[in-house]
Amino acid sequence: MIFMVIFLSGLTNGLGRAVSAAIENSNADFFAISEDAQNVIAASSLTQKQVNELIKHKSGAVSPLNIQRAYVKQKNSTEKLDITYLAIDTGSFLSPEVTDGAKLSSGEHEIVLNDTYKEDGISVGDVVEDTASGIQLTVVGFTKGAFYGHVSAGYISFDTFNNIRKSSNPNYVLAYNVVAIQGQAQGGLNVSGVNIVNKDTIVNNLPGYEAEQTTIQMIIWVLIVITGAILGVFFYILTIQKQKQFGVMKAIGMKTKQIAGVLISQIMALSVTGVIFGTLLAYGLSKVLPSNMPFFFQGKDALVISMAFVAISVFGGILSIFRVGQVDPIITIGGNEQ
Repeated sequence: MIFMVIFLSGLTNGLGRAVSAAIENSNADFFAISEDAQNVIAASSLTQKQVNELIKHKSGAVSPLNIQRAYVKQKNSTEKLDITYLAIDTGSFLSPEVTDGAKLSSGEHEIVLNDTYKEDGISVGDVVEDTASGIQLTVVGFTKGAFYGHVSAGYISFDTFNNIRKSSNPNYVLAYNVVAIQGQAQGGLNVSGVNIVNKDTIVNNLPGYEAEQTTIQMIIWVLIVITGAILGVFFYILTIQKQKQFGVMKAIGMKTKQIAGVLISQIMALSVTGVIFGTLLAYGLSKVLPSNMPFFFQGKDALVISMAFVAISVFGGILSIFRVGQVDPIITIGGNEQ
């Protein structure tokens, strides 16, 4: 059962990253967002003047970012693929590390895709078409873990983003969703109509993120308690079955405290063994799951769950110790135990 809990934890992390990985994996520490957006990126709009003021105050450590949901299709194909465009300055700290191909450059209509698109048969050098504008984008590289809003992302330059938007709407005027800030957000960043918030605030306000994480985390902890309770009941039944042995132990002078120590050590050994096997199985499974599967194994979470599982199991075993304390060696050895 501990495997099931750790696996569910991996799914929780995976679903969370499917919403927010593109933001979490960025090298930004803070974000400048419009005051009226309530910390929601999609609702934020910053003017060129506001962005210029931020850049002037903190040159080299700020970079604007635009996010746009869209569809692309492969050449000679009619199948639409969901994508979230992340428009960035190609030479900024927001430019993603690539696992295959080349980094995004200032070349015309280039795109770096999340590596999940490889499963759709897309390779470096292929051309994908934005379905709304008809603009063709050359795939120059792939990156890992680029998701936003449960959709795989593609990084493009602002020039490319501007061309796509103007093809659909000739009157479009470039505005920015947020400005990413690297380092300490302090001193000289007071721009009218702009709030400076940390990365966690942005992530927690992504649509659906907090509610989704809270619900699944609650399920995980309920499962941990249930699993520990089952193990406690198992040892209670085992204790009842071994009452004669415990009676003999007491008859030869063994104290209840010593017997309790043996029981606790058995519970610890069984729960720790289960934790080790469950964790290794979940970790091994994470290595063979397809990249589009929302699963992310995090050692820190596995450790917390494992410690909680062992603690709850030991707590559940206290019932067994109470039962041992009630064992009367004369009655038990005589075969009259209840």
